[in-house]
Amino acid sequence: MQADNRMIQRLSVALLLSVSALSGCSGEKKASAAQPSAVNQGNFAPRQSVVATPATAYRPIDVTGGATLTGTVDYDGVVPRDSVFTVPPDQVGCGQTITDHAVDMSGTRVGGAVVWITDIRTGKPLPIPRRFELVNSDCILSPRIQAVFAPGTLNMSSEDVAMHRNRIVNVGTGEMLGIAPFNDNGEVVPFDHLLDKPAQLEVNCEIHPWTKAYILVFDHPYFATTAAGGTFSIDDVPPGTYHVRAWHPVLGLSDQTVTISGGQSATLALKLSGKQLPAAETPAGAPTDTGARK
Repeated sequence: MQADNRMIQRLSVALLLSVSALSGCSGEKKASAAQPSAVNQGNFAPRQSVVATPATAYRPIDVTGGATLTGTVDYDGVVPRDSVFTVPPDQVGCGQTITDHAVDMSGTRVGGAVVWITDIRTGKPLPIPRRFELVNSDCILSPRIQAVFAPGTLNMSSEDVAMHRNRIVNVGTGEMLGIAPFNDNGEVVPFDHLLDKPAQLEVNCEIHPWTKAYILVFDHPYFATTAAGGTFSIDDVPPGTYHVRAWHPVLGLSDQTVTISGGQSATLALKLSGKQLPAAETPAGAPTDTGARK
């Protein structure tokens, strides 16, 4: 009997150690650990957002006579070359150099530009809430540009053995919304309330300054990201006249108006200007980014 009791105790200890080890190896961190420790901590100077705050809420309806809006996005100016960064010797896990490929083009056609209807307030229902991904891979954030809808969850993760400290900033307000720290590969930081309203977000890394990503958040489903050949398609658009915008973080934006007639497809050719929106005025007393981070 005594031997049996000792055996049961050993099995119990082994089970507890196994559970503890599994818990310790979990790659997912609590989102609360990734939030700034104080309100407005680390704010940046606000800039004019390409995604405007809507005056009224988007309202789903049964679309009658919906049509498809298709088109292309072009840029015929001077295209910036890829940037090559030398990695400091003390930053392990990224290799010796990083090539930042900021623009995808085929001829004059632009891939990875975001196109959306800016003033649509009724239309097809939003898809069910879902998770969107942003990954540190080879010390570059991927995807570099993405458009998402609210509400949604952003899962930030790392596939690198390098350390990262990603910060997420709301461009229009300058507020730093969250920090995602990574010490090794396989880690995940979920943000459940980050994508809760229309906004232009920028993500970078405090440790690797070349690392950048851009997220446009919409409260409606009428947006698209251009394919490698610069084409886009937005379906089931209700009849009406709308303002359409195309944007790329490097190549600027383009605005046009389109009229959708019942059941008749429409086509737009959008040409990026090479210019971004002018900087927003900084309110008196507002914090500005000094570049220093603890």
